[in-house]
Amino acid sequence: MARDSKCWVSLLVMIGCFLTITHAQVLVRSSCPNVTVVSDFNLDQYLGKWFANRNYYVRSQAGVDCITVEYTQSGEEIAFKHEGIEQVTRRKTTSIGRARLIQPGKLVVSYTDKLPAKSANANYLVIGTDYKSYSVVWNCYELGPISSRIAWVLTREQQPSISTIDKVYAVLKRNGLESGKLRLVNQKNCTRR
Repeated sequence: MARDSKCWVSLLVMIGCFLTITHAQVLVRSSCPNVTVVSDFNLDQYLGKWFANRNYYVRSQAGVDCITVEYTQSGEEIAFKHEGIEQVTRRKTTSIGRARLIQPGKLVVSYTDKLPAKSANANYLVIGTDYKSYSVVWNCYELGPISSRIAWVLTREQQPSISTIDKVYAVLKRNGLESGKLRLVNQKNCTRR
């Protein structure tokens, strides 16, 4: 009986920890895939405004339309501002954070005023961009035999061309990532109260 109780407690602790770090993205029963980042990443060209075009489900963006993110240089760090419009109230939502480039194509991103130590693992991997029309961003966390995967597609235009989206799908395919789990972000009727 005591052994069964320990198993249940262990399972509940593991589930609690898992839910804390995953934010309900795409969960897969395998380790994180190896992806290739943009090795000659140019931060100056990456800065500016991007529109969220599609992504794997992200709990923090559920119920939000018209999502944009703007990156600006702030000393040695990058400041960013996410904005969107709540679907029900049509009110603007804003979240801010900081990022640091730790290697070409690899950034550490935090939604607080403090960034993790310089030795922190990258949690924002730019796996494809042409800087002027699209960016594909990836992150993956492992917890035992399960991985939580996050993919974002950012575009410079609110309504990108089909050829731009074809480039995005080519990046995903080249990295062995699923495109079928991407959810389109509504970028229509982007007026707020």
